[in-house]
Amino acid sequence: MTIFLITLSILILSLCCVAMMIVKLIRQPAVSMPFTQYITLFFSGIIAFIADTLGVGSFAVNVALAKLLGTFRDDELPAVNNGAQVIPGTIESLFFMHLVDVDVTTLLTLVAGTCLGGLLGGFVVSQLSMQAVRLAMICSFGLIIFLLISHQFRLLPVGGDLTELHSWKLVIGFFALVICGALTSVGVGLFVMVQGVLFLMNISPVVAFPIMTTAGAMQQPLTTLVFLQQNKIPLKKTLVLSLSGCIGVLITIPIFSQLTITWLHLLLLVILIYNFAAIGHTYLLSRPTKTFVRPASIAALE
Repeated sequence: MTIFLITLSILILSLCCVAMMIVKLIRQPAVSMPFTQYITLFFSGIIAFIADTLGVGSFAVNVALAKLLGTFRDDELPAVNNGAQVIPGTIESLFFMHLVDVDVTTLLTLVAGTCLGGLLGGFVVSQLSMQAVRLAMICSFGLIIFLLISHQFRLLPVGGDLTELHSWKLVIGFFALVICGALTSVGVGLFVMVQGVLFLMNISPVVAFPIMTTAGAMQQPLTTLVFLQQNKIPLKKTLVLSLSGCIGVLITIPIFSQLTITWLHLLLLVILIYNFAAIGHTYLLSRPTKTFVRPASIAALE
């Protein structure tokens, strides 16, 4: 019964978010896009959500493709990454939640933490300048790179055999997921952060999938609604990316159990390092240059 209610909540929340996106798009002045941009966004969505279904996450891939192809501005990426995730993320969540049995209390607590963080983060990020968004993304990418390298070199645990959390571990998990949800609002992928938290708490990697996909399916519509209210999301391009992403999810789900994703985590590490360097370079170039102004008293003597 509880799983049914969670499923119903995800569907209602996602449908409301998509409906609002479509209504706002219809009410906006028509935005023309060249056919080549449709094609670029279409294949970008497929690639990003193949990676997402495998547990790598779409956010880092979206950022890398946006930097390479020039599809989105830096300040649009937080809203785009969350908005594009709404429909494909719902499909992923429904698949993994019914594929793997997970403790309901653990699931609800961690999902609630992610949603709270996503709401708070959405309000904060929508008020930030482009440079502030870039700086937040640089710091967040640096954190994820650290987690991935720690996993690769076994500096941090890579998951245990727990299937649920209790007492103080559940409380810590809640607040850790609040932080993860807030960072997702900056445009940084949720999956790797959630995996890092759960693995540190000795949760089984198999159980991590339904938790992180359900958390994303609940948090990302909420964050997107905040961006919609603030008019911070390019709707037409985001919906193209999202709908093509559904194809990526449906391609990957049938072969999910046949794949190993160790090499994909290495690929993600390369993508994140590229994103870190590219956005860092843009941030440094965009800093205002300081000019020395001579005091009037000195200028008068000359």
